[in-house]
Order: sequence, then C-alpha cells, then structure tokens
Amino acid sequence: MANRSFQAGGVWRSDAQRDFLGYQLLSLARAMLSTHFADESDESDYADWLQETSDRQGGGERMLLEERHDHPEQGTLRLTASPSENTFALHVTHADFAAEVTVTYDIDLSELDSGRIQRFRGDIAKAIEAARYWVDELTELDVDDLDLDDAEIDRMLHDGGSADPEDPPDEPPEDTAQDRREVRRMAHYLSDRAGDDGSLALDEEDHVWLENTPQSLWPMLEGAVAAASAKERDDNLVAAYLMLLNEQLELIRYRSERGREWADDMLADYQDRLIQLAAEKTLEHHDLFQLATALGHAKVAVKPELSEALMSSGPGLPDSMPPEQALNQAVRPLIDELASNVTSPFEVMAAMNETAAVMPMELRCFIAHELALSPHAVMREAVPLMLLDSSAEVRRAAALALDQTAAPDTLSPVSLRRAIALRNWIPEADRATLDQAVRKARTKGVQPAQWERAPEHVIRASAVDGSGAQSVVFASKSGRSGLFAGLLLKSNFGVRDAWCSLDTPRREIASAIADLQRDVPAPEVERPYIDVAVQNAIAAGVTQGHPPDAAVLQIAEAMNGADWKDRLLDVAAEAEQLFGELPAEQRTTVAVTASLGRSLGWMKDSTLTDSWFEDDADVHDLLGTMRQRDPDAVSRALLEGLLAQRRRSWAERFLLTALWARAVKAGQPSPLGTGARTITWRDLLVLAREVLSDRPLREIPVMAEIAERTVRAARSGRW
Repeated sequence: MANRSFQAGGVWRSDAQRDFLGYQLLSLARAMLSTHFADESDESDYADWLQETSDRQGGGERMLLEERHDHPEQGTLRLTASPSENTFALHVTHADFAAEVTVTYDIDLSELDSGRIQRFRGDIAKAIEAARYWVDELTELDVDDLDLDDAEIDRMLHDGGSADPEDPPDEPPEDTAQDRREVRRMAHYLSDRAGDDGSLALDEEDHVWLENTPQSLWPMLEGAVAAASAKERDDNLVAAYLMLLNEQLELIRYRSERGREWADDMLADYQDRLIQLAAEKTLEHHDLFQLATALGHAKVAVKPELSEALMSSGPGLPDSMPPEQALNQAVRPLIDELASNVTSPFEVMAAMNETAAVMPMELRCFIAHELALSPHAVMREAVPLMLLDSSAEVRRAAALALDQTAAPDTLSPVSLRRAIALRNWIPEADRATLDQAVRKARTKGVQPAQWERAPEHVIRASAVDGSGAQSVVFASKSGRSGLFAGLLLKSNFGVRDAWCSLDTPRREIASAIADLQRDVPAPEVERPYIDVAVQNAIAAGVTQGHPPDAAVLQIAEAMNGADWKDRLLDVAAEAEQLFGELPAEQRTTVAVTASLGRSLGWMKDSTLTDSWFEDDADVHDLLGTMRQRDPDAVSRALLEGLLAQRRRSWAERFLLTALWARAVKAGQPSPLGTGARTITWRDLLVLAREVLSDRPLREIPVMAEIAERTVRAARSGRW
C-alpha cells in the first residue's frame, strides 16, 4: 500500500497511481463545485461576496462555501472561495491522508478551467477510495465527464500550466495583474488582523501561493514602498508588506542555494532596486533600512554597495569631523541606549542582528572595538559572540578586542569560557589571535567559569531529509516556563538556523511541539546522537566558513554542551565499525543483498523519503543536455556521474538516519514505520556502507530509485 507526501511546485511526480489519484481529486473538486452551485441562491451569495470583496481595497479573506462531514469514516470536505474570481480550494481531511486541490471553475459552463494538486500527505489507496466515494455520493459525475482530454489533465497535474511537462520553464514568469491583486489581498488581510502585539501570520494556502509565485516579490516591494510613503500611513500595512517580503526573500534564497541562477538574479535585482531608492531618496531612511533588513531576516548576503548606499542615505554628521570621531559620536550613544534595554549578551546580539547584515564590515569591526571598551559589562560580554560573525575581518577584530581587554576588570570568567568554547567553532585561520587573547587573560589571572549543570530536557529530532537537513528541538521537561530552542542542521553547510528562548511558557512549548509533530515526525531521541549530529554540523560550518549563530552557544550553555566542538563524522569509519558489530549472519553477501532490497521497499512506502532526490543546478544542466533521451538513460547517466560524485553525501544522510532511528527513546512508535515492508536502523547502516563501497550505484536499488525520482522531479518541476 503506497504512502506518500507531495507538495506543490513540482514534487507531485508522474506515476500511474499518483495520476489516478490526481484525476479522482479533480473529479471530486468538480463534483463539489457543481453540486454547490446547482443551487441558484448559493451562486447569488457567491456573486455578492465576490463583489463586496472586490470593492474593498486589497480584497479579503476566503469564503467558506461548504463543509461536508456527514460520513466521517470517509473524511471531511471543505470547499472555499478565493477573492480571485472563480478560484476555489478543496481540502480533504481523513484519518489516513490529507489533500488540497486548487482549481479555477467556470460556474456557467460547470467546467474546470485549470487545477493543481497543492498538497498531499498519506495513504494514496485510501485517498482514491474516499474520493471515489464522495464523487458517487455527490453526483453521478465520473472522471470521464471532466470535459478535459488526457493531455489537459496531465498538464494540470504535472506542471501547473506549463505547455510541455518535459520542458519546464527555466525561471518564473513576469508578475501579472492577478499576482498584484493577490499580494494586495494578503497584505490587507494581514494588516486587518494584526495581533495586539503586532504579530502577523499567514495561512497554509497563502504559504503555498508564495512558494509557487516568486515573481510576487516585485508587487510586494512596490506595495511596501507605496504604503511607507502614503500621506495617511498605515503602520500595520507597512508591517504586513515587510512580512511578505521576509517570507518571499527566504523562499527565493532556498532556490538560490539549490543553484538556480534566476534566484541569484532576483536577489541581486532586489538589492539594486533598494540602491536606486536610496539614491532617489524616495523613502525615509528608517523605511529603506527595513526593506534592507528583510534580506538579513532571510539570511541573504548583502552587497557592499547596498550597505554603502544605506550609510550614505542616513542622518549625516559634519564633514569636518574626523572619521573616528564621527563614528564615536554615532555609535556610542546607540551602545549606551542598547545597554539599558538588555539583560544578556545574547539579547545584545539578537538586537544587533536586526541590522548587522546591512552594516558595512568596517562598521562592525569598529563596533567590536567599542563594545570591548564599553563601561557596560553586558556590552563587553557580547564581544566573544562577535567571533561568530559571517565576516573573517569582523571575527579577527573581535579577537583583537579581546586581546586588548584581557584583564580581570574587563574580561569576565564567563566571557573567557565562551571565547574558549567558540575557538573550535570558527575557521582555523581565525584561531591564532584568539588563542593569544586566551593565553594573555590566563596569564593576568582570569580563569574561565565552570559550565553549569543542565536540568533535565526533552530533545526531539526529525529525520534527515534529501537535502541533508535535520531539525532539532530542545525543551525543558518541567516547570511553568523554561527552555524552548531549535536548530536546523544542514549537511555541507553547518548550522543553518538557530533560536533559543529560556523562559517560554509551558503551554506555548506544548502547543509548538504538537504543531511540529503534525507537520513532521520528530520523536524524542537520546542525547548522544544529538552530540554527534551537532558537532558534525559545527565541523561542516568550520570547513565551509559558516560559523553558527550565537543562539547555538546559548543552547550549548542551557544543555551543558561543553564538549561541542568541530568533530566531523567519519562516515566510512563509523559505518565500518558499526557493521563489524552486527551479528555474523547479517554481514553475509546474501544478507546484505536482502537488506538493500528491503530498504527499497521501505523507501517506496515511507513518507520520510519523499525528499530523497537531487535538485540543483548541476542536475538541471545535465538534464538540459539530455532532453531528448529517455528517462532510463538519464537515470543511468546520473548514477554514473553526478550521484557517483556524491556518494559520501548520501552515505552520510543514510548513516545519520540510521543513528537517529537507533537513538529514538523506547516507548515511541518506530520512526521507520511498522508492517511487512518496514526496516530497522541496521538496514540503513548497510545501505550507507554499500554506497561507500566499490559496488556500482546501479546495483544499489535505493540509489537507482533516487536517480529515477531526480529525473521525474526535474522534468515535472518548476524553475
């Protein structure tokens, strides 16, 4: 029985059973709409609502047309209308699956104009059964009555509108009037519903739309500029546009990291447009700065030209003032003000991170020096954390500042302990100056503080996905409030993201963990596994020149991670050692072959492996040279070329997944599933070892499946 998880934007991959499910879901959407609008009063109500929505600037929220839950064993149906004319969404929720379909529907002709499977998770066979049941229940309509030929249905399912599913577009289209209307609708919707604390939140449908419409970045920027420069300014509306920009810039950055040139171009173009706005003095400096800090929120590197433009457009100082004096006059009052509003150096860094991404490197170096000389202890204690800056020059400036202040009255024992801990988190080229500062402090009598004993915590971790990413969540086990923190670890990058709160209310912790568990399996795991995974990520960051965020140190202190260092996992040695510890009967040639076969069967059933395929510029370049070749030939080329070059990366993912599964605490469901086609962590260990061996990848069934998925995903994907 197949069990899959699909997302919008090209991960719905061509396959006979999946296609049949797609046809059934489209048929169900048509049946639901046809039945609903058969009642003239319902059609009239929709027309009135649509008119009212279009009369309101920016549109409004979606309209609930109908809900069906009279047969709960077959799931529930929820039909909604978008403010965009004749655009609808059908949500199907069932104990064994969940699906979302968006369509455009001609009410007068009772026909679907277009459709898209936005999201599917769960049991395909059960979903087909339920969809057919509801179609029979609602109407006599069958899939053959959709008034669409096979090619049109294939277009809907596989590329969301591309004329040729074998030749997907290389980049997003230009933004359209419809895109601009949808952006205005979302912005006004968010603005109208901003919380008392200014909090804003998008719903799932809007998140999916953003992911599939990167070209909406430009209407968002235009809207933000217009809202910020309006005569009657609406601060909530400005904040709403900024939130949309943050979200979209981050989504585009994901594509940039996968080697999409169009994404690089969009991010560069965004910065060029801000430089132009600075030159034209279209906006107040504060508003321009907010548009730039959206890049920092999205973890997008800021061009030096933009930093210089922001500095030039800001409040000026007398030209006659010497540069150092000008900086002192500009920076020291800000440091004093910040010192009065924070209680820890981590809060200092969090406040500075809002603007650090757009500060020129020279200014950050100067700030490190000024913090070290500050009369405020909390500001001095932030200097060690600046060792984690993304710029090597700033890291070295922080180390020099520590060296200059390495004395008992200016460098605290806690700061020295942090400097020592961070020594192994930064590239080796940056360590000599820091080592000198540490020796000097010890010579002058500063002794590092002891690490505090950590209370009992719960640690949850997701599986490692196909990109090598893994989420880890830490939470206090008891108390009315406590630690709630998280890491995003990424192979070949390091620690991609980190956050930490030491006093989160228990109710919020429980709610957030429940939300996490609904989105992705994240069982409670033993601490030793996390120590291995975190140190492996720190080591990857050292190698790639990506020091982790200061929040990682805050988590280490809360968890007593005194031993967290740059320890890269030796995948080959670890796999060989663990394999040698297996019983002899599990190490025979016959047993290994059987294990590889079991792993393939499990892979085809498990939702944990839905992202097990390659998706980057190298893949698309290869497929671009083989457009006329059959999929099998392309898969063979991948196995013999690109995937062969990435043996270690995939072996690492398999080994980490094996160690993760082994580390799941007793009393929880097996993270690898149950049933006839399940596997154990030992099978993943065998898989990792075989991938690193001399065995041709074509003889490893899981790798052959990864190659086939890579071809399907690339040919049915978008951009």
